[in-house]
Amino acid sequence: MALAFTSFLYAFHAAISIRYWFAIAIDIRYRSYPAFPIASRDIDIDSERTTIN
Repeated sequence: MALAFTSFLYAFHAAISIRYWFAIAIDIRYRSYPAFPIASRDIDIDSERTTIN
């Protein structure tokens, strides 16, 4: 009984840690990394300037 509980606890902890690290990787790639928002802002600004001019 104790072995099954510890194995379940280990699997539950592993699933949480994997989900946690995936959330960190996605957050770093799409939010914290400066190249993506700067590039998207430059593209948006350029498109607005071309439409205005």
